[in-house]
Amino acid sequence: MTTLEMIRKLLKESSNPLYFYDDDPDGLVSYLLLRKGFGKGNGIIIRVRGTSLNEEELYLRKIEEYNPDLVVFLDKPTLNQDVFDKINVKKIWIDHHDVVDVKGVYYYNPRMRNKKNNKPTSYLCYKITKKDLWLGTVGSVADWSLVLFNSFKKRYGDLVGDVKNFKNIKADDVLYNTKLGELVRIFSFILKGRTKDVKKNIEMLLKIDDPYEILNKESENGKILFEGAEKIKNKYNLFLKKAISTGKRTRGRIIAFSYIADDISFTSDLANEMIHKFPVKIIAVGRIKEEMMRISLRSSLNDVELPKIIEKIFSEMKGSGGGHEHAAAVEIHKDDYKKFINLLRKYA
Repeated sequence: MTTLEMIRKLLKESSNPLYFYDDDPDGLVSYLLLRKGFGKGNGIIIRVRGTSLNEEELYLRKIEEYNPDLVVFLDKPTLNQDVFDKINVKKIWIDHHDVVDVKGVYYYNPRMRNKKNNKPTSYLCYKITKKDLWLGTVGSVADWSLVLFNSFKKRYGDLVGDVKNFKNIKADDVLYNTKLGELVRIFSFILKGRTKDVKKNIEMLLKIDDPYEILNKESENGKILFEGAEKIKNKYNLFLKKAISTGKRTRGRIIAFSYIADDISFTSDLANEMIHKFPVKIIAVGRIKEEMMRISLRSSLNDVELPKIIEKIFSEMKGSGGGHEHAAAVEIHKDDYKKFINLLRKYA
């Protein structure tokens, strides 16, 4: 079985690693930790939705372009044996979604030992590097995990001072009531927009050494990142206001909100904040883009397991998706939205 020590050794020995990582804060922070921790390699953020390439084509094209001696996949749940068979160098896959049976890859997933252990990929990467605690905490809290929170609190207490009761604290309390949470949301917002702008943001993040550079705009890069996130946040707040209004009018167990946006996706962010504001509901936030609709699902109810519900729904209609017990995403045709929501009501 692959261990974090084995992965650390492979990364140390590599001269030209290539990182592929998911386009959310957990994936981003995982890359930042390894890139900063080992001081080498190139990173490719995977944002294939809306492009003509599928993921496998993108991987192979970038591997040919960069000619790495090691390929590292971070926080990517949809990989399969076909992808690994076509890559002719050493491969690492660090993830925390459902376990996949694959060969020919150094695969680390905490769920292999304990199905309920889904600690974020960014936490696992922090365990590998043992550096940049603040980054590891940002990635973990973004994935609703407080696994690094106590260590962070000791070093950066002023960034969590708004939380009164630390004993019973929940991840969403941190996310929406502290300066740390503000930082997490900045990381999410700077991943949105045009790909070339996102790449510039990531290059600036690699030069940031502590959270105050961004939150207090103490460096030029930090100031640019903060102000860029503010512009995205203003757009987000317009949709959030409409979503909250929908939630207040909803009487049933399901709050369903949809919006149209060609340029920026806020589905995950909206779903997270909505479940914080409406914790006894099941949240479905859908974004229409062209002919398709991507829906983020959230629940904090113990009797709800979203992957099982999704499986039942797609036994009766076309679509794809999956995720964790309380956070998942699906993609359907926009004309099937009403049917999807009705089936969600049926099985939830």
